[in-house]
Amino acid sequence: MEPFCALSTPAGTSGIAVIRASGEGVSEIVSRAVKILRTTGERTDVSLSSLKGYESAYARFTDPKTQKTIDEVVVTVFEAPHSYTGDDMIEISCHGGQAVRQEILRVLYELGVRPAAPGEFTKTAFINGKMDLTKAEAVMDIISADSSRALDAANTQLMGALKDKISTVEETLYSALSSIEMMIEFPEHDDTPENTDLIKQKIASAKSDIDMLARSFARGRMLTERMKIAILGLPNSGKSTLLNFLAGFSRAIVTDTPGTTRDTLEFNTQIEGIPVTFIDTAGIRQTDDEIEAMGVKLAGLAANEADLVLYLIAPEAGIEEVKDTLSGLDSGKVRVLFSKSDKGTNPDKEAIITLLDMLGIKAPEEISVKDNINTGVIGGIVKEAYEKAGGINAGDITVLSGRHAALLNSASSKLVQALDIINQDLGVDVCSQVVRAALCDTGEITGREVSEELAQTIFEKFCIGK
Repeated sequence: MEPFCALSTPAGTSGIAVIRASGEGVSEIVSRAVKILRTTGERTDVSLSSLKGYESAYARFTDPKTQKTIDEVVVTVFEAPHSYTGDDMIEISCHGGQAVRQEILRVLYELGVRPAAPGEFTKTAFINGKMDLTKAEAVMDIISADSSRALDAANTQLMGALKDKISTVEETLYSALSSIEMMIEFPEHDDTPENTDLIKQKIASAKSDIDMLARSFARGRMLTERMKIAILGLPNSGKSTLLNFLAGFSRAIVTDTPGTTRDTLEFNTQIEGIPVTFIDTAGIRQTDDEIEAMGVKLAGLAANEADLVLYLIAPEAGIEEVKDTLSGLDSGKVRVLFSKSDKGTNPDKEAIITLLDMLGIKAPEEISVKDNINTGVIGGIVKEAYEKAGGINAGDITVLSGRHAALLNSASSKLVQALDIINQDLGVDVCSQVVRAALCDTGEITGREVSEELAQTIFEKFCIGK
């Protein structure tokens, strides 16, 4: 493959930077700009192309045209097929100044090493069979991870857990196809209720595994797009104070005047290893103030779009007001907090608890942000909402990609059709076609059935140096 190169470390000044080059004959090409000063074995007067795979050397990088030194670097050689891309590969560790990086890349371009396309290193690894598509996409998930759980989920996928699970599903479906083909070829011997039931069991088992993976995307979406948590309540219930406490600084203006918050305010953080976005909203009430009314409307929209709603009830809140606002919310994602507990207990507390029970909302917790009383309960609520997403049988694998989830749901729908075809006795040959279509969906996840256009769409989202 024609050699290509790119900066693999972020732009900006740093102590060191890493420039990668990969492709056939890349060592011979780059060696024209590299003077080895010392190797790991203290050898001198050797060329870059003579270094063995996984060997590093201290060197001087020069411009072959002028013999001018650009930088002193460390070069590392990776020989095919034992490299990230599966082709010969060189990594140049240089100083991290912008001019240094630009000059080294300029020389490489002039030597015939072209600029890499987005994701070309990983795409080459996929093409060369170094990794399947689930692992390739996991590389970008690792780079993008901004929480410990997102990183764990991406690493699980990189280690092959998703591929292995899909391979198990495909083996089950191929086994069902084998039985179907036998029935087509020898209907007089194999078209029996026992064989039909066995085929149905295999298809149902594969569908169950697919559905489990698809459900896990409810969690995966929270890891890649952040879990959205809306803070709701009546005016002066302590919403902005709670947001400031969670942020660790004054993100929202706090006053004793009802209706201070007019717009939604957001803050990103990590709770229990889960990336979250807290959304402070306007106090929900009837108002003639046009701007405040717009804020109340936005609060409702935030609640509808949120994965979790923290509803705050202050000591002075009346049960009728609370009932009016809570009744319009999705009770399945609402958790209630009695806020400002340092100021006393709500006189309608027991009636409110009864109301919440009627609405199917869990019993509330009491907190005081001012005195930092029981605020740690919020972490437990967030963790519970995350773990609840996708159902209790979501499994250890978390699907992070919307593309994967869509293909899994498509495959599941096709297997439902396959079972219906068998149950309605519409012909095993028709069932075979539908099962094969489901296998095409799973094949697009691993890359077994991927087209060049789809691969291009996936890898163009990668950063240049990966």
